Amino acid sequence: MHDLQRAEISAATARTAGGASGAIVVHGEAGIGKTTLVEGVPATLRVAGIEAEADLPYAAMDRLLRPLAARVETLPAAQAQALRGLVTRPEQNPYTVGLSLLMLLSDLAPATVVIDDAHWLDRQTSEALLFTARRLDTDGVAMIFMAEDGFPAPGLRSLTLERLPDAAGLLDGIELNPQVRARIVQEAAGNPLALLEFARALTSEQRLGQVMPVSVLPAGNAVLARFGHRIATSVAYESRPLLTLAAAEPDGDLATVMAAATALGLAERDLAAAEGVLRVSGMRLAFRHPLERSAAYYLVPLTDRLRVHRALAEATADPIRRLGHLTAATLTPNEQIAAELEDLARRSDPALAACVLDHAAQLSPVPAERTRRSSEAARNLLHTDDHERALSRLARHTGVHDALLAGDDQTALALAARQIAHLRKRGTPGELPELLGLLARAQVAAGQYGEARASLEEAAQIAGAVGGEEPSTEPLAEIAAIQGDATGVPGLLALGEGRYEEALRHLQVAWRKRPTAMTVAADLVEAAVRAGRPELAAEPLDRLTAWARAGGQAWAQAVALRTRALVASEEEAGELLARAVHLHEGAGRPFERARTALLFGQWLRRARRKAESRHPLQLATELFERLGARPWANRARGELSASGAASAAAAPPGKDPLDGLTPQERRIIRLAAAGVSNREIAAQLFLSPRTVEYHLYRAYPKLGVSSRHDLHKALAVVTSRSNGPRSSEGSQTPW
Repeated sequence: MHDLQRAEISAATARTAGGASGAIVVHGEAGIGKTTLVEGVPATLRVAGIEAEADLPYAAMDRLLRPLAARVETLPAAQAQALRGLVTRPEQNPYTVGLSLLMLLSDLAPATVVIDDAHWLDRQTSEALLFTARRLDTDGVAMIFMAEDGFPAPGLRSLTLERLPDAAGLLDGIELNPQVRARIVQEAAGNPLALLEFARALTSEQRLGQVMPVSVLPAGNAVLARFGHRIATSVAYESRPLLTLAAAEPDGDLATVMAAATALGLAERDLAAAEGVLRVSGMRLAFRHPLERSAAYYLVPLTDRLRVHRALAEATADPIRRLGHLTAATLTPNEQIAAELEDLARRSDPALAACVLDHAAQLSPVPAERTRRSSEAARNLLHTDDHERALSRLARHTGVHDALLAGDDQTALALAARQIAHLRKRGTPGELPELLGLLARAQVAAGQYGEARASLEEAAQIAGAVGGEEPSTEPLAEIAAIQGDATGVPGLLALGEGRYEEALRHLQVAWRKRPTAMTVAADLVEAAVRAGRPELAAEPLDRLTAWARAGGQAWAQAVALRTRALVASEEEAGELLARAVHLHEGAGRPFERARTALLFGQWLRRARRKAESRHPLQLATELFERLGARPWANRARGELSASGAASAAAAPPGKDPLDGLTPQERRIIRLAAAGVSNREIAAQLFLSPRTVEYHLYRAYPKLGVSSRHDLHKALAVVTSRSNGPRSSEGSQTPW
């Protein structure tokens, strides 16, 4: 940066070796990089102006000459006398001092003198140094002055440091959210100091875009104090509130600022008084230096900032700007603002929506609304790459939906059962359909297809009775696809039947609609690879892997390993599949477990390890058959037969006794097995006790039991079957 100016300074210092002299004044605003420009210059003498000593005659000259006290005494008496004890003789003529300094520097030649922050030099030192600089000839001396704009240096070569369009590179070592980085770059406007100060003063959450954007970018205390002093010396106290208004208005809209100013008792004269800090361009206000904006905002009491935001909220016609100001002006719970923020989140990208919803949650006076908005914020994070934060936050919530999104099936099942029981006990059926729909999703994941159908049928009955909304039938479509029914989800159905190009088309659409559905991601990867389009697998595979790693669910990690094996080398694929099969043991998701076992068995058979392939292929066949997954079971039986297994015949249907029950009988049997009395069952299911007795009477023979006493044992067998067989729990050999 500033390469041309750096080159000219280097040339001037190099020429001193040949006896040539020169003086350069480099002008630039605060923080533009003047000090950095001369940090590497090999200087004989260095001095910097100090604001606190700007009124002390010869204070800077005294500091400059202290290292040369012995040399001063070697000068002729008159010159030595002129340079000796300057701070005690403020009446000394600067021109006499300047001539004496010229003689001293000539004796030191070749010599380079760097004067930084020359605008803070005391007047006497400044006049003496400039007098010396204008008289350099063949003395072999270079003098380099670094000063802010406005430092007078007539007769000297002047260079200007402009703001840098490429200064954003200074942020490369700082981890920043892209939107946050873009805002810092925009507001710093090419000033290096502002870039670094804005980035460093933000909290880690603000840098990563995890919280609502601040109204004005902050800076460090020392920098704020420095620029606050500049404001104090430039603008009268009574006019400074106008600066705070201008700082708090993001677009610098002049009409909005002046309307708010009028409400606060300010007038056009205050705008005129602030011209040393502000500039007016058309109908826009802008600070002459980006860090002066931060100082004008943060160096006033919080109560003043709140008052300014309230005034701007009243003055602005832009509804989003108004909401931003109201939010900045609100420190206590406020449902109206929280609701407006939630509405804004619906129209924002997922990352911003998560931030806005978090703030809405903080402003929510009702705990339930606070939890709901916080949970919605976490769900939005699932659409970003921040899987770890999304899943850790979802795990802290107690919602069934959150548990499902996090892939925690067991928690989802337990929460749904508990909440449904609570609603039944309270006798409030209106909320049941939604919860039963969520329960059905968890039951599908757990391989409890009959239970899922029963849950959805009950949800539909209750919704029809109370006039509510029925839950989505998507779980039924998923079951149908797995079982080879033409009414099923088309992508998964085509994948199971080996129509990979068709599956790929459908799954791409499904993935675009639901980028948080990670089982769809796994299906899409498999379809892309099987259809000969592996390049389409990269994005869903990366998201699935990151999600599984962040969530820590064993089944999800297993599916991610299985999916990655599809694009890996032959040797690596075997290792990945072996680890995946091992992770699946006892982790639920029997359909996914069966698919992994099938793929591993295929890999083993193709690696000419037929005997080893039979165990995972047998496991896959049994699981698929128990789930009724006909297309998948047919494929597994074919592989098993090709492995040389003695028998690969289909298992007889109807192995689950509950398959013979109606959905209503299933619900009643479940409750009865849990020890719930007929009267309590009737109350929970909104039936009469006589109807409960009738369904129990019809269900007992179907289950092969004659009383409640045998029900618990019968259902325990069914549950173990739904989870499928376990594969050599104690074995050290992963399949």
